[in-house]
Amino acid sequence: MVANNQKGLQQLTDNLDKVTREFGMKINAKKTTVMCISRNGNNGLNIYVDGPKVEQASQFRYLGSLITEDGYCTKDILSRIEMTKKVFKKNRYCLLVK
Repeated sequence: MVANNQKGLQQLTDNLDKVTREFGMKINAKKTTVMCISRNGNNGLNIYVDGPKVEQASQFRYLGSLITEDGYCTKDILSRIEMTKKVFKKNRYCLLVK
């Protein structure tokens, strides 16, 4: 879910929690994380799911891309370079063995 502010995110979370309960399910606060993306600095979020506070992440990987709270892609680029190096070294060793 994406929202412009903490209040909007809390409302979305509450609505999702309400809908999931109608189907006999519930959001697991221990497995849920939130993240505030801002270039102005770290903004702490206080999002709650049925009582417990949801953990705030500083980064996460989504569809192969590393998303960070500062909004920059430097860490994503460096992680992709590192993954490419590992694959290249592995394939180079396989070519030498054959």
